Amino acid sequence: MASSSSSSPNLLTLILDITPSTWGQRKIIRSAKDKALAAKNKSSAGPATLMDDVLTAILALGVSFSCLNRDNALVVIAATEYEAAVIYPRKGGEGCMEDVVMGGSSGACGERVDAGLLNDYLRLGVAELINRAAERSEKLNAEQGNDKEKSQSSSTPNKGAVIASALSIALCTVNRFMVAHHAGVSALADTSYSSQRKDDEGILALMGGKSGSSKQQQQQAQNEARGMLSSRALIIQASQDRTSDYNALMNCAFAANKSDIVIDGCFIPSGVQEDPKSSPFMEQIVDQTKGVYLSVPSGAAQVGGALSEVLMSVFLPPPNIRSNMNLPKLNNVDFRARCFETGESIDVAQICNQCLSIFKVKPKDRCLTCGAKVKKRSSSTGGSKRLKVS
Repeated sequence: MASSSSSSPNLLTLILDITPSTWGQRKIIRSAKDKALAAKNKSSAGPATLMDDVLTAILALGVSFSCLNRDNALVVIAATEYEAAVIYPRKGGEGCMEDVVMGGSSGACGERVDAGLLNDYLRLGVAELINRAAERSEKLNAEQGNDKEKSQSSSTPNKGAVIASALSIALCTVNRFMVAHHAGVSALADTSYSSQRKDDEGILALMGGKSGSSKQQQQQAQNEARGMLSSRALIIQASQDRTSDYNALMNCAFAANKSDIVIDGCFIPSGVQEDPKSSPFMEQIVDQTKGVYLSVPSGAAQVGGALSEVLMSVFLPPPNIRSNMNLPKLNNVDFRARCFETGESIDVAQICNQCLSIFKVKPKDRCLTCGAKVKKRSSSTGGSKRLKVS
């Protein structure tokens, strides 16, 4: 049975940063602020909390997304500083991935997004990942003992969620859906519409986009003609960027762009002056894939249902109609290279000629990314420099 909607079905893979240290700190800040405001008979002014505000907003976005087209499919991936996992649909549970891919356990339309299961699985999956992250942190702290210097140095690489791993899972999930909805052909395959359809259907597919339309609009029209899912991803991040993941993130962005997968980005700042107010890495990814990026304003825009309104207003519309809407635009994206050790933007860098990692200061003995031994060499003048490795 075909969908009653005139638009093609969409697949939304939502990536959520649930780093315990980040959200734990914000809960403490929120509690202190709320007490001070309550004494003055004023309502809360944020920041958003994970369980009360963010998950509620995601649930509202997911349900609204399913209402746009009853064949729409939703996958939610959560990421801590240690791991990333799919929390909806839940492996082995009711409404598992196989059912969602094939359009419901009975194969009927309208069963891809179950609001009840979405709410239960979101909260259960987040709780499980946070508990595992806490257990791993306790184990690492016990192994390190009371050596504070060692503890600080070893915890530095784990700051921030593993967004790169989560995005890789998202792209694999998208390809899995495409294989299921494209007669077993990978989403990365170079297909010919006229050879897979009848001649008249192939011509209609190619006529779907106007000559002056963008590549993205043409691809959308072709997907509609073929009845394929149109795929996109949304990253909701609250932690600072993980500098060691830069290469992996950029590779994911190039792969997504190659497959016409739009990646949107939403950064939720804490409002604390010392904390990051945006994600430079996510800005580059969104710009590369022609998505929409938003750094949510601090304060009341994050609480009392306001975050739900923000997410639905900005990220609910499908890519094919966004050109007709007034959505946030990225005008100043910092494309400068960043040091893999410190995360600083740099103009002149030391580059490992084995893994192409970038450093502000030349590593003493070995490359911090690939571990290749650094050979001593005479200094060169000007421009970027390459590390000579064995």
